[in-house]
Amino acid sequence: MNKKAFFIIMLTLGIIIFMYLISINNTIQSEISAIQYEDKIDNLRVKKAYNERGIYILNDQYYVNSSTFIVGTNTIKIEDDAIWRPKGSEHKPRISDIEAPFIISKNKNSDTIFIQKDGSTISLLLSK
Repeated sequence: MNKKAFFIIMLTLGIIIFMYLISINNTIQSEISAIQYEDKIDNLRVKKAYNERGIYILNDQYYVNSSTFIVGTNTIKIEDDAIWRPKGSEHKPRISDIEAPFIISKNKNSDTIFIQKDGSTISLLLSK
C-alpha cells in the first residue's frame, strides 16, 4: 500500500471517529437542563457533581453556572484550593467549591438556590 492510500484511509477513519465523539457529546449535553428562574426543585439529592467547561453538572441531570456565588454567610466548610491569589484579595466561595453529596432545593419563580450539606443550609444566587 502506498503512502497516499494509507493517508486517505487514516484521514477517513479519523473523521468518522471525530464525528462519532461529537455526536456522543451532543447527546449527553442535550439530556441535561439548566436550572432556571421558573424551575422548582424539591430536595434533589446530588450524589455526583463536577465542573465541565464553566458549568457545574449535578447528577448528569441539571447544571448551573460554575461561578454561581454563595449569598450571605457560608456555614459549609469550603477549602480555598487556589495555588496563588493576589495579595489582599479574598476567596469568594461559589457552587463549584461544594463537593457532592448535598441536597439542592429551589422555589418556583425564584433566583435563589438552597444547598444543604452537613447539617447546614446556604443560599446561592442564580446568575443571569
